[in-house]
Amino acid sequence: PTQTVQVVPVSERLPFGRANTVLVSHETLLTFFIGYLVAQVRAILQPICHPVPPPLIYVEFFNFSNLHYYMVDNIHIAAPAPKIEMFLVQRRFQSNGRPLGDIIPLDNVRQVVQLIPKFGVKAPKEMTCDNCLDVGREFYLNSFADKET
Repeated sequence: PTQTVQVVPVSERLPFGRANTVLVSHETLLTFFIGYLVAQVRAILQPICHPVPPPLIYVEFFNFSNLHYYMVDNIHIAAPAPKIEMFLVQRRFQSNGRPLGDIIPLDNVRQVVQLIPKFGVKAPKEMTCDNCLDVGREFYLNSFADKET
């Protein structure tokens, strides 16, 4: 079914903007979760040329946690966290501390997903629904929710 990917740019009211998180197909096996990555869409791009190519998106990636995995033919396969049955992910950073991102075809998006911040007994005071993906460090990939339902 058709899904909507939304991105709201940075503004005074939303200093981090607001952007959907998505599951994207990936061509290499360099991830713990073979074939898919979790990413946050930061911009939707439409190249201006003729013929008009499909849209592109700029995304920032998350890594699947290596705390929960199993082995298949000596390959780490990500597994959901015990008891809650949700995958744990962390934002992926470059060596300079900036989020790791890339421009990919919008067609690589397989599903819009929801990330839930992981925190201790209580959430940090500075965390809100508008900045939780930028303030938080670890997130659960909510496998029980579907943005379109």
